[in-house]
Amino acid sequence: MSKPLRLSIAGTGKVAQTLGLAWQKGGVEIVEVWGRSQDRAQELGRKLNAVVVNDLGTLSTDIDAVAVLVSDDAIREVAQSLPNNVKRFHASGATDRDVLGGENGVVWPIKSFSTKPHEEDLTEVPFAVEAGSKEFQSMLHRLVRESGGKPFNAPSQTRAKIHLAAVFTHNFSNHCLALSQQILDEEGLPKDLMRPLAEGLIEGAKSGDSFSLQTGVALRKDLGSQKKHLELLKEFSNNKKLTEFYKFVSKHIADSHEL
Repeated sequence: MSKPLRLSIAGTGKVAQTLGLAWQKGGVEIVEVWGRSQDRAQELGRKLNAVVVNDLGTLSTDIDAVAVLVSDDAIREVAQSLPNNVKRFHASGATDRDVLGGENGVVWPIKSFSTKPHEEDLTEVPFAVEAGSKEFQSMLHRLVRESGGKPFNAPSQTRAKIHLAAVFTHNFSNHCLALSQQILDEEGLPKDLMRPLAEGLIEGAKSGDSFSLQTGVALRKDLGSQKKHLELLKEFSNNKKLTEFYKFVSKHIADSHEL
């Protein structure tokens, strides 16, 4: 039976809390925790039964790796303060692993984390993995599996394109849902009226064929209905931006299905 993996964590935010708890649950030993906020570091240290350190340079080297779980802009700075001979990895979809220096890797979960960190189920969540050596890559695959995730190899360029796709899937879709909820809210209607439609989008994503499932007035080029919608948009706050967005997306849908 293999020995438990031993990690230290640099960071105390949503990703650090969620992954730290998942790793601990999977049998990984979290040895030390560092964070800019001592209060948050102490809180995370208590949750993970880990020692809290004030200086990154004093982190123990008797570990398998350091998880650098900070904002993208801070990864390089934090990594530069780590002991030279310790392996390190980050969990960013948009950041090259080379900013870490030393022997490095990436473990990026293709998932949005809650604004209120808690113990989330990572079962079947895909993790893009990259490492500078086969040995370290194998260790990172094991780490993902022990959290319940599904690891797959993805070099930086591939990961960047997956991250781009994730922006369309999550960020842009969420923005559309927020606009929908604004319209409903201003009419005094329940914001969850669109739930069945939103769940239908998820089913399309599962099938991997969202393009063929496209419906609506833009696809049908129903100009009469579109004209009515544009008139209705004048009644809402932020109507100019809503109208601009409606026209742009409608045209994009129509043009895409003419190709």
